[in-house]
Amino acid sequence: MYAIVVHRRAARYLRKLPQDQQVKIKHVLAQMKNGPLGLSGIKSMVGDWAGYRRIRVGNVRIIFWIDELKNVVYVDHIGPRGDVYKDKT
Repeated sequence: MYAIVVHRRAARYLRKLPQDQQVKIKHVLAQMKNGPLGLSGIKSMVGDWAGYRRIRVGNVRIIFWIDELKNVVYVDHIGPRGDVYKDKT
């Protein structure tokens, strides 16, 4: 069982989404608790984002990394496809 830690920036974006998209994203985050790598559609990222992974939920991307030693999934960014990759801070 994994714990999910959502960065405040990602949580703020999630709150601003329409309710139906919030439900879909929260469902994916709940599924990640059982083992994030078991979900289909997860891609490893390259370049500046090496070590991170992403999953697509509609036109929204969830960017996260996994701490296997602590069994924690850290969600760093949630955002639209074009914008989410621009700011890695």
